[in-house]
Formats: sequence, C-alpha cells, structure tokens
Amino acid sequence: MISICLVPAHAQEIYKVVNKDGSITYTDKPVPEAQPVELGPDNRITVPPPKPTLPPVQTSTEKKAPDPVIEVIAPQPEATVRNNSGNMTIAANVTHADKQGKYQLFINNQLIMEQSKPLFYVNGINRGAHTFYIAHTDNKGKTLASSSPQTFYLHQASRLINN
Repeated sequence: MISICLVPAHAQEIYKVVNKDGSITYTDKPVPEAQPVELGPDNRITVPPPKPTLPPVQTSTEKKAPDPVIEVIAPQPEATVRNNSGNMTIAANVTHADKQGKYQLFINNQLIMEQSKPLFYVNGINRGAHTFYIAHTDNKGKTLASSSPQTFYLHQASRLINN
C-alpha cells in the first residue's frame, strides 16, 4: 500500500517562541517576541512511478505434436480409372496422426465410408468425373486433418460406343 502526503508548493513561515519557563514552542503565527526560523533545503522526494511487472513467461517443456498431414497416394490427381464394375481403391499416406481416430472418405461431398485405416475399397461408382477427399477425425468427430479435394474420372466400356 502506498501513502501519499501532499504538501503545498510554498512553505509558510515558522516562528520560535521561548516561554517564561524556558520551554520552546514553534508556531506559524507571529506572536510578540517570536523569532523567524530558517529552515534547511526542501526535503521532499519525488518517487518515480513503479515499473509495470509482467507475469513470468511459462515455458513448456512439452513439445507440441505436429499437425497430422494427409497425402493421397492413389488415384493421382486428374487420373482416369478404367473399371466396368465401378470399383476402385483410394489410398492415402498419413503422418503425425492420432492412432485412435477414424478416416472418412467423401466422394462428391458425401460421406461414403469411415474406417480405422486410410485405405478404401469402393464399389459401384458411376462413370464420369468425381471429386473426393479424405478426413481424419478424433473419437469425438472433430476433424484433425483433411486432404485437398482431388478429381478422378471413371471410364466404363459401353456397347453404345462402337468403333
């Protein structure tokens, strides 16, 4: 706790009076037989404001685990897959992933399947262009990482096309 005493900027005159019994009285009123007292230099001290103290920085000894990264291995971007049954494999390489999580395969923004490994065997895909991505989630469903969306083209032989 800091206590501050304010003193006027100008000092008043102080007088010394010697009483009949020999005792001395100091007063700020001029009385008969009072003598002015010479005071020494001003003894006020200017206190600098306290420096702000910052809370100590806590350094963590634990290193934060790097974020998981999902890289699609197959099919390659813009790949053409030829399969009359509409079957194919989608595979990814995952680094720094949580072993407890799940991998979700989305094709055309629809969840196709969810499993514990980033290797998917998909059946019954229709011909044409399809966009897919793989997401890695924790056990509560929070997405931890996802691959970039990629497009592949599924070609199927047709009896309608004759050479």
